[in-house]
Amino acid sequence: MLYGPNVLFAFIGATGVLVLVLSIMAIPHYQIAKDAEDQSFLGRLQRKLDQADLNITAAEFLKTSVFLGVVLGVVAFVLTNAIAAALLGAILGFFAYWTYLEDRREKQRREYQEALLEVINILQEGFASMRSLEMAIATVAEHAPEIARADFVEIATQMSLQANLEEVLMKVAKRRRDMIFDRLVEALIANRRTGGQQLGPVLAALRESVQALASGRRRVTTAQERIRWEARIVCLAPFTFIVILRQTAPDLQGPFYASLFGQIAIVLVGVMSALAYYFMNRLGARAVQPLESAGVSA
Repeated sequence: MLYGPNVLFAFIGATGVLVLVLSIMAIPHYQIAKDAEDQSFLGRLQRKLDQADLNITAAEFLKTSVFLGVVLGVVAFVLTNAIAAALLGAILGFFAYWTYLEDRREKQRREYQEALLEVINILQEGFASMRSLEMAIATVAEHAPEIARADFVEIATQMSLQANLEEVLMKVAKRRRDMIFDRLVEALIANRRTGGQQLGPVLAALRESVQALASGRRRVTTAQERIRWEARIVCLAPFTFIVILRQTAPDLQGPFYASLFGQIAIVLVGVMSALAYYFMNRLGARAVQPLESAGVSA
């Protein structure tokens, strides 16, 4: 019967930690004007799916999330024989796919920015040898890293059809919303407007900045890897112990987790573990997270 007070005190302490974390994360955000499409929930979700390179629609993503929630809820009930665990499993299963989406999206965006380093190198070498922006972009379309190649194939194809270069670049930049790509677009547009030959030094400066950014991110990611695995183990430990106890000591575990206090304990421990992992993941990601672009300076 001492389980109840212990869980209550643990919950109070965890709530204090949660409030502290929320206060740390309460950084002012500035709202940028958005298109009408971005105002809708499905529009924002579809943009994230596209950035994560997941070839599904927003509706399909929601259906899959619901399906995963149901499956994990059933599995949790079978393993623990507790209704609260089933409910918690369903909720966590639903949001686990969203966490996967966010992680994949940020990974894809980081890889895209690192690929832009190679793109800048090819552009710089191509422009220096051919003195033609069109030919330099065509070279990028052939030799760019896979993750960025489609964008430059689109740009090169439109240029071969005599499309307006500025409009094509702005269209791709609007879709990508990448800060580094926007700076590259601004340099290319300025070169086209002025007809200047000073693109090389601008690209060299941009390359140094991207190189430093990529190097710093790799160091931070490497340092965080062990911490992330430790956090996963800690957050999963309570549920692992419940499953082990159900198999090894059902007489000890069964009566408590079948009671009201036991059901509440499962929910509280699950919610606090999930929130702890979520906020740990968010705080760690902030150090390497590419920022959404505010747009190209026309």
